[in-house]
Amino acid sequence: MLLPMFEFHEPLSIEEALELKKKLGQNARILAGGTDLLVHLKKKLVKTDNLISLSRIKALSLITEQKDSIFIGACATMAQISRSPVIAKKFTALKSGCDNLGNHLIRNRATIGGNACNASPAGDTLPALLIYDSVALLESYGKKREIPIADFFTGPGKSCIQPDEILTGFRLPIPTDHSGAHYIQLGKRKSSEINVVNVASFLEYDPGTKKVITTRIALGSVAATPIRAARAEAALLGQAPEEASFFAAAEMARREDCRPIDDFRGTAGYRQAMVGVLTKRTLATAYERAKGA
Repeated sequence: MLLPMFEFHEPLSIEEALELKKKLGQNARILAGGTDLLVHLKKKLVKTDNLISLSRIKALSLITEQKDSIFIGACATMAQISRSPVIAKKFTALKSGCDNLGNHLIRNRATIGGNACNASPAGDTLPALLIYDSVALLESYGKKREIPIADFFTGPGKSCIQPDEILTGFRLPIPTDHSGAHYIQLGKRKSSEINVVNVASFLEYDPGTKKVITTRIALGSVAATPIRAARAEAALLGQAPEEASFFAAAEMARREDCRPIDDFRGTAGYRQAMVGVLTKRTLATAYERAKGA
């Protein structure tokens, strides 16, 4: 299966890429790692006359630690993010998401920006981006805007990115003390398979009162987009971080927060059951990491 004919552009700066996007408009597609887009082009699922590759723009591949946040460029690969010391130490759920995406070959090419722009409800890094309260950074010609990640996804394969915009990266607040997070994905195979269910949880507790003061739970593969489990989060807030409260939150996520469907990978009932199992497990591990922190 061959790629169709197209013009290939390799800008060396964000400004040059934005100029090309403005000039070419709807006749151009942005290329990062290409692990999804090139396959879609081969299968004729999408068409374009121009590809604008971002791979030579060094600023888009940076991972930079700032005072109270980190910046992850949209073209940072899964392997690069996983190897980052600050990610491994402070953003363990994101590291797990990167480590679970595809296989070694895919992780060396696939980018976090591409994973977000693909907007699959089953995307491996997307629940982690949700629980870390990430902000997506978008640029168009002469304008920038920031979008909370919870507002970024609008439907299966759809995001809020406008036709003239490029996703340049994400800003993630540095997690507070006494907090931890975890991510688990469930698929039919170890790698190279779309997830059946994937869950990430973030938990912060007060060591004085021994109560949960912040919790964020994100569910993948059980709705039209990756979603926050708002009712489960509310059920856990102010509770003691223990098995009973984790079970209660997991039950709320299972019964109230997810909206799974049947497909060839699994039934809605199975997905719903696994939401409960994985939510409880991720919360328990997040708490253990919070105590260690």
